[in-house]
Amino acid sequence: MATKDWYKLTFQIESDKEEIIIWKLNELGIFSFSFEYLIKTENREEVNIWLPINEWDEISRGDFEEIIIKLLNINNSNKFFEWIIIKEEDWLTSWKKYWAPELVGNHFLILPCWINLNEKFKDKQIIKIDPGAAFGTGSHPSTYLCLEKMENILFSDKKVLDIGSGSGILSIAARLLGAKEVCAIDNDYLAINSTNSNFQLNFGNLNNLSTYLGPFNEIVFKNQLNKFDFVLCNILAEVIKEMIPNIYKSLRSNGEVIFSGILNSQKDEIIKILIQNNLQLLDVSSKKDWVCIAARKENNRTYA
Repeated sequence: MATKDWYKLTFQIESDKEEIIIWKLNELGIFSFSFEYLIKTENREEVNIWLPINEWDEISRGDFEEIIIKLLNINNSNKFFEWIIIKEEDWLTSWKKYWAPELVGNHFLILPCWINLNEKFKDKQIIKIDPGAAFGTGSHPSTYLCLEKMENILFSDKKVLDIGSGSGILSIAARLLGAKEVCAIDNDYLAINSTNSNFQLNFGNLNNLSTYLGPFNEIVFKNQLNKFDFVLCNILAEVIKEMIPNIYKSLRSNGEVIFSGILNSQKDEIIKILIQNNLQLLDVSSKKDWVCIAARKENNRTYA
């Protein structure tokens, strides 16, 4: 039987490097990580990353170190990285201690499922999350931006598509806000499993949720997924660019899309592609180096 033990990789960074580390980890499909501010120096953080042993041999670990070294422009990497082995039975204890309830916007509370709800949060929209081994608890700035945008939208009786569903946070939020039908797509089977289990955790059933495993452009065509009132797309900008034409087709007339996972430096290019595909820009919001873009499909555009 394959081992289920974990490597825990630890290194320190300047706090202003946090966003680029998050972006790179997401690009590499690594979602079990945390950042911890060091008490003695406020502008430095400790990065903790958990990697399953059976997927990370010595060569892979070396290659990963090289990626981080280049990303942070490190001249001397001696003693920069610390690798330790975490046994499967100790993994949850090691990882969970870094997570706490997260308030998002005015209405949402992301609640790790092993933590009891504090009475002072009972008036919030509670999103319970069990990240498992694949996904974090939703603390990424791009997830915050999506949720902050969603809480000001009327989802009652709407049909919603969640592209790159991950742990299912946005799908759960849409349902909490009244969506009558939620479709979630991800090309990672762990993500689909996580979306289903977290949806079940929050609602006790999988009613109103349909999940699809595979690339968006294939899934949306094969299953004729269309006429959505809202599309939620919290993934990397390079992937978003290729999806925009089919996202347009999947929306009903006047349907809206929320894009996140976009760095500020990528914003203008994404907006240009949206306009080229007849998606009208509605709003741009930002958090740190990340941007959230809302747009609307207009079939019959008029020009002055």
